[in-house]
Amino acid sequence: MAKKKQPATEDVNPPDSYGLSSRGPGKPPQIRHARPEVAAHVARMVVACNMDYEAAVTKMWAEEFPDATDAQIQETAQTLIKSPHVTRAIDAQLEKIGFGDKAQSKLIALLWKEVLGSNDKRFPIAARLLAEITQAAKANTRNEKMPTLRIAGIETGIQAMLGEHAPTDNYATIDVEEDPDATESSDTDSTT
Repeated sequence: MAKKKQPATEDVNPPDSYGLSSRGPGKPPQIRHARPEVAAHVARMVVACNMDYEAAVTKMWAEEFPDATDAQIQETAQTLIKSPHVTRAIDAQLEKIGFGDKAQSKLIALLWKEVLGSNDKRFPIAARLLAEITQAAKANTRNEKMPTLRIAGIETGIQAMLGEHAPTDNYATIDVEEDPDATESSDTDSTT
């Protein structure tokens, strides 16, 4: 009986030096980042190194070119940063693990589904997360000056309601705290 030929299995965990081609002794290896499978591997390495391209290049070259100089590593890292193939692969990798605009849109849609749903246990958590993600919780109006609301004819109406007990501008005072940063900048402007 003839043996059936087994199909070649694909290595799902390529070595760190995957995609390198030697350019001769003493020269740094070239990373073939234009090939889609190599760009995907470079993207995995960069993401694994917390988006540090130089650390990823160092890790990829560790076996093939251990005595690489900092200038060679930086030059190759800059090439990878500028590569549209690697950029697309990194975007795809980040989408897979849940980062990026599409992933955030999916998360917001899922949170809205929970907020508008009928599960009372999930509502408060989903609402809080939705507020934090959409920056609604971080809307800070502490440092903004409150607008003055003027209602036409208010003085006449108050006078008619309260008679002689109506407040007047003679004794009403408002304490306003000045911003110390604003006074310092006005002091420096007046001295120049």
